[in-house]
Amino acid sequence: MVRNRLTTRVLGLLFSAFVALAWSTVGHAETYSLGWGNITDPVGSVYFNTPVALAKDASGNVYVTDMGNSRVVKLNSTGTVLATYGSLGSGPGQFNLPFGIAVDTQGNILVSDTGNYRIQKFNASMQYLASWGTQGAGPGQFGFPREIAIDSQNRYFITDEYNHRVQVFDSNGTYLYQFGGYGTGPAQFRLPQSIAIDGNDNVFVCDTYNARVQKLTTAGTYITQIGTTGSEGDSGTLLYHPRGVAVDTSNNVYVADTYNHKIKKYNSALAYQYSAGAFPAPSYPNGVLPLANGTFMVTDTGNSQIIRYNNGTKNATVAGYAGTLRTQSGQFSEPLGAVVGPNGTVYVSDRFNHRIQAFNASGTYLFKWGKNNGAGGYTNSGALNGQLNIPSGLAVDSSGKVYVAEAGNSRVQIFDAAGNFIARFGLFGIGNGMFKTPTGVAVDSNGNIFVADYGNNRIQKFNSARAYVTQWGSAGTGDGQFRQPYDVSVDSQGNVYVADRLNSRVQKFTNNGVFVAKWGTNQGNPNTDPLLNWGTANGEFFFPNGIRVSGNNVYVSDSSNNRMQKFDLNGTFISKWSDFGGQAGNSFSPAGLAIDAGGNVYSADLLLNRMQKFVP
Repeated sequence: MVRNRLTTRVLGLLFSAFVALAWSTVGHAETYSLGWGNITDPVGSVYFNTPVALAKDASGNVYVTDMGNSRVVKLNSTGTVLATYGSLGSGPGQFNLPFGIAVDTQGNILVSDTGNYRIQKFNASMQYLASWGTQGAGPGQFGFPREIAIDSQNRYFITDEYNHRVQVFDSNGTYLYQFGGYGTGPAQFRLPQSIAIDGNDNVFVCDTYNARVQKLTTAGTYITQIGTTGSEGDSGTLLYHPRGVAVDTSNNVYVADTYNHKIKKYNSALAYQYSAGAFPAPSYPNGVLPLANGTFMVTDTGNSQIIRYNNGTKNATVAGYAGTLRTQSGQFSEPLGAVVGPNGTVYVSDRFNHRIQAFNASGTYLFKWGKNNGAGGYTNSGALNGQLNIPSGLAVDSSGKVYVAEAGNSRVQIFDAAGNFIARFGLFGIGNGMFKTPTGVAVDSNGNIFVADYGNNRIQKFNSARAYVTQWGSAGTGDGQFRQPYDVSVDSQGNVYVADRLNSRVQKFTNNGVFVAKWGTNQGNPNTDPLLNWGTANGEFFFPNGIRVSGNNVYVSDSSNNRMQKFDLNGTFISKWSDFGGQAGNSFSPAGLAIDAGGNVYSADLLLNRMQKFVP
């Protein structure tokens, strides 16, 4: 039943880069106008754009899937850029947001061309040989082809993430068999991601949403695991959304423990050895690759760079970096929040550059602020007045003051329209007026301030003098309860709207927190399993993380469905636009939304590090 339900959803609109949306059945959708955020590579280096997976060839060269740039980057073992391959498209040798990469026993290079729902095969010179796969849930089809591993027989093992399975192919791309299925039991998966195979043909799968790495035979029979099923944490036996796994020639296992921002090493008996790294670098690591020269590489995905570590017996130390940080003015490192001021200025929270950037309506850069005048990069977070640490949701009031929900410092800061510091309030904690990772903020016409207190699963209200007034919410699935309230907005009557992320719904309240309405997947009545709140029909959501009310419309970033939806103030569906893909107008994990006086929509395309503008 669960498998059938999820399979049906995979075959729907989710992550479909090519299926035309049936506009005739819905209201008029917004149209892509322009975008900004990417610039030309610097001489002798690259600007990675959300790098994901790593592989190496027999000569020690390293290949990186530069997902957001829809290309593969080749490095030597010390991180020097040697070449780049591919571009955005669907032709042979082109890619649409590639995720996985592997080198087979013959030296051929395999790439998971995820947005094109296929695997592409190249020779050692990256000359195109073949491809296979289409979107679907049948044998040889993919819901979301994630990553690739090769066994001693030169068979290709591919994690089919949204079908919760591993598919196995021969070296010609012929389907052989599969294993897995949705669940929490042995050899079952919930959104499996990375995969690796050791020298004894044991298969390791990052079972990401079960918080574990499973060790299996090549037939898919369970052997053992790293991590504790369903228990998220940070220790040798606890993982938090692991997304990368690799094995070295001594069968030591390396796990990218993504939400703990660490790499964890285990010996061949899976005894914990050590961890390396800490936020802010790496930030959300995805891939790890042991090299023959006593180092290993990590895709520092949040910061769009590669980190190389010296691999010790009890610890690891940074040996170097590859890629130039995305810190240029007008460039982003995971833009999260957006808002338009009364004068038309578009403000964007550039979260892993720990700064706010301002643009005009055409995307022309105007100015920025943060530590060291908004210089950007993971070394420029700060806790002093005017400095920022993971700036998230944004709001403006009628006088043009800018409010920043600052997740990393658990506070809200207020600036004038030019970015000059005015005031701040809040600190880390659970008491009244305290926050745990606030991610959204809104201001009503009376100057009252509403904060999405993400880590405390509540909304807090403050008056215009920043004094605590009230709060509502607790962890749960009932009316007025939240699971990760991510963003908040207010209409002209003072009603409060909340993007209730893991419950895949929107909730509406009065100005003082009385529940009014809800909508979303299953009419806003969520399942306790967040993945079972995955809905793709009109008005349904999968992990919404942005909301903005403008006039009589409510705009929602339906993040994991990679689209925006528009509703009236009562939650009646009006229209939708965007889809999974790197093309202009498509997106990958859209986040904050801003609406200007003309009804133009500005969307922070989080994992593609760009802003996009849509016109009504």
